[in-house]
Amino acid sequence: MKLICANFKMNLLEEDIINYLDVIENKIDKNNTVFFPNNLYLKHFKDKNYLIGSQDISFKEFGSITGDTSPIQLKEFGITYTLIGHSERRLYFNDSKYISKKIALALKNNLKIVLCIGETLDEFNNQETFKVLKQELDEALKDSLNNLSNLNDNLIIAYEPIWAIGTGKIPTKDIIENTISFIKNYLKDTYNLNLKVLYGGSVNLDNIYLLDSISIVDGYLIGGASLDPTTFLALISKVSTY
Repeated sequence: MKLICANFKMNLLEEDIINYLDVIENKIDKNNTVFFPNNLYLKHFKDKNYLIGSQDISFKEFGSITGDTSPIQLKEFGITYTLIGHSERRLYFNDSKYISKKIALALKNNLKIVLCIGETLDEFNNQETFKVLKQELDEALKDSLNNLSNLNDNLIIAYEPIWAIGTGKIPTKDIIENTISFIKNYLKDTYNLNLKVLYGGSVNLDNIYLLDSISIVDGYLIGGASLDPTTFLALISKVSTY
């Protein structure tokens, strides 16, 4: 079954969330859908027994890290998933240097991780995609090499070409297939990991049929198209193995 992850980013207000939940009531597979709303609204999804995740976690469990949320606090609240390494976090908050520590702490606290990796447009045009993805994977896993069995159970990769996020553009079918094959093979050959790999970046109603025809894709990380509940329901209804 394909996994659907809805990343609301810094969007929607409480009234919108309440309406959203009313619209999707009894229409969502709660075993294969994870919602990543703003932390302020996680409780609304928790109360309806949806799988929920934080859009980020701290690189420390406790301490003087103003504005961060500890993985211990999230776990106590009932969070089961977290995004780590989203390109926006890397760009605006210099997150790349903290990702390996965040993954190690997420594993320690039994959180399932959706790790985002992807290349810029310049890197794509210069045919550096595989090089970039390899570097990002190696950097992300370096603090968890003694915990690979736990990674196999709790790590999911989301391939999100940075140049596709919010642009309406996606790679061709062959490029997506070849890139996700590279990620899976590299993880298997280097770390003996058999992981699910999602696709993210401008997933919408216009391209979901194309994306759904790529059997190697294990699901989707959906941003803008997840913000409207009617659109989101229409989109996931087109995923053949949802």
